[in-house]
Amino acid sequence: MTAFEMPPLISNPNESYQVNIIACASITWLIAAIFVVMRFYTRGYLLKNVLGTEDWLILLAIGFSGATSAGLIEQSIYGLGKHTLDIDPEVMMPMARAGWYSILWYMMALLFTKISILMLYIRILSYQHARYAVYAIMAIVVLGNGLWTLITVATACTPLQAFWDPSIPNAYCRSAEYWYANTGLHIGTDILLYVLPLPVIINLQIKTRQKVFLYSIFAVGFFVCTISAVRLWDLVEEYKRPDFTYDNVSIAYLTCLEVNSAIACACCMTLKPLIVRLFPGPPESRKRNSGRDLEANRLGRGPPTIGSKPSRMEQKKGSLWIDTIHHQKSDSNVQLLDEDDVIGSRDAKHSSDLESPGTMSVDYNVMLAEPPAAHTAEKSSRGVFTGEV
Repeated sequence: MTAFEMPPLISNPNESYQVNIIACASITWLIAAIFVVMRFYTRGYLLKNVLGTEDWLILLAIGFSGATSAGLIEQSIYGLGKHTLDIDPEVMMPMARAGWYSILWYMMALLFTKISILMLYIRILSYQHARYAVYAIMAIVVLGNGLWTLITVATACTPLQAFWDPSIPNAYCRSAEYWYANTGLHIGTDILLYVLPLPVIINLQIKTRQKVFLYSIFAVGFFVCTISAVRLWDLVEEYKRPDFTYDNVSIAYLTCLEVNSAIACACCMTLKPLIVRLFPGPPESRKRNSGRDLEANRLGRGPPTIGSKPSRMEQKKGSLWIDTIHHQKSDSNVQLLDEDDVIGSRDAKHSSDLESPGTMSVDYNVMLAEPPAAHTAEKSSRGVFTGEV
């Protein structure tokens, strides 16, 4: 079976979705690019250049996403979105070739987006068991979504030119099940990616509105999973539709939405400083926070932050210090997590008091409590707890 076939079809030259595909590919990529720009502005300027590997990986992801959009636009120019009988047979080959490149760039964009999110997890999770979980998912992503996907795409047909040239004799093309498996693998790693931090968020001792903010970010992640699942269902149905250049329009839409939503979600995790800068809250609240900071620093105590290392004593106890990252500038009071959102930071108990049956797993012990004196003294000399996102 070749990459495409030409069964008897209907013809309607006035019916076309080419412009819709171009608009969807352009707008969704532009929105994702804006999120990437905001991420680099936040981490490169507001946080005084704390750019890390995860940021450069997301830059690669938006580049591959742009290549995916360009491939879809090229396909639409050749005829994707029109009925197959209304397309010049001479453009079928370049359209199929553009389709192959689009698949490759799409897979690479998702790969680098996931690695970027996992690298961010490695930065903010201190407890070794949590990092082991991240490394395990990283291995699955690199080997499954990376190596395996590249192999299946590179060997989609033997020889590869048969993917877009059905005239090549004795060619062999992979069955549709391989593409289903690739998409299913992406969905599985997506779920692992967005489920991993949920135990941390559940146990964070912060106000409800802060938890809602965090949950909303990961809700976008599960929205990406939903798009992937719908896209898989559409791929299965696509092989039942003979008019593939017209019926595949929905797959083009979902491809744009999936990859660019994933990039936007990865960027949302780093934008709290920008949100605080744009919406600082009432002056009374800021003054109250400033007073709490001064008293906390005077007492050698302060709000926990994501990314600070646990003390050796707490590591021996098997406790996980999940610190909520914040960055505060003395002139603008920019911070990731308002100190008034940390509930009971002064009266927080040790991890043994916070543990409850049914909330702990073998490899995942989540604890949020007052930092020990040794840990606090290290940070309090600077007057404010800071951390890199």
